[in-house]
Amino acid sequence: MAKFMKSVYQRVIPLSVVVLSACQMSAAQTAKPAVLVNSGAPVLQELSQAIVALSGFATVTLSESDLTQSSELVIERKHQRDGNGELLQGRDLEMPQRFQLLLQDGQCWLQHVDSGKRHLLKVARCKQALP
Repeated sequence: MAKFMKSVYQRVIPLSVVVLSACQMSAAQTAKPAVLVNSGAPVLQELSQAIVALSGFATVTLSESDLTQSSELVIERKHQRDGNGELLQGRDLEMPQRFQLLLQDGQCWLQHVDSGKRHLLKVARCKQALP
């Protein structure tokens, strides 16, 4: 009888761990593309700070309409020019950086697309983007 119980425990406990893990994974929502519901100075400031933290840019200039119609935002570095309007270092080959607004578990996230890094937004409110 003891052998039988030991055999049952050896099979039931690992199975229950797998089942519980699967339940937790299905409870968490997957991130969905989102758009901003609110805008204004505090939201733009929060977005700018998130972009600076994720990208390494020194500063970012945003419009109030950014991320309100589309979940994606593409930003390229400002080109440095000399007094004649010529690029300081000639041709600029740096690729623009892409960001995406995401909604997951009721929270708004800004994700740097290339690195996959995310920043939780606390002031900005978003809703799922239309397909």
